Amino acid sequence: MKKISILLVEDEPIIAADLEDRLADMGFEVAHTCASGEEALAPFREQTPDLVILDIQLEGQWDGVQTAGKLLEIRSVPIIFLTSNADEATFNRAKSTQPAAYLSKPFRGKDLKHAIELAITQKPAVTEPQTKPEKAESEAHLYSDRLFIRVKDRMVRIFLQEILWLEADDYYCKLATKEKEYLVTQTLKQMFESLSRQSDFMRIHRSYIVNIRHIEEIGDQFVVVHKKQIPINKPAKDELLNLLHKI
Repeated sequence: MKKISILLVEDEPIIAADLEDRLADMGFEVAHTCASGEEALAPFREQTPDLVILDIQLEGQWDGVQTAGKLLEIRSVPIIFLTSNADEATFNRAKSTQPAAYLSKPFRGKDLKHAIELAITQKPAVTEPQTKPEKAESEAHLYSDRLFIRVKDRMVRIFLQEILWLEADDYYCKLATKEKEYLVTQTLKQMFESLSRQSDFMRIHRSYIVNIRHIEEIGDQFVVVHKKQIPINKPAKDELLNLLHKI
């Protein structure tokens, strides 16, 4: 009987080595071990593992949730997340990829084994394809209180006050309004340099810029904008609260 093949993505060498041994003792095959999401793409394509175990906090440009999204764009596969950060915002981000399991560190070997067995035996649910954001074919052009971005054969105007958030997406970034999302051919850093002169925009996480006028809730480690939970780091939260105190 063919062993279940697993791609392991874990950036802590000691934890990765321990997991490899534990998985081997359980009767599974570790096809490849990677320290970052970027490293995982090639072995995922070439070795077609049956399952992926992903640490959420990874070195490199992508965290585990972003890595899962990249892998699922290639093909459907059961994913098990491991995390030492079990806050609600992280869980909700992970949940969006429909993982087979979500285990908080430290976890028991028995729990991991059961999660793998359930993930393999349960047929993945068939989901409707999500609507892709419209892709901008050129950089965004900022004029005073508005942006113009090229979408297909036209220039689309977006007033800055309509922007809810911007999210890093590799060498691009997603720009969200209430009506739709656009994929802009600029990095989040480049967009923030353009918008930094606008007092309403704040970079609250390495992957997010938000329009603070649209913030509906502020949690311990997240904010809510148009019903979307967006992670916020502590320095940004302190800056945001100080700003609100001055209003």
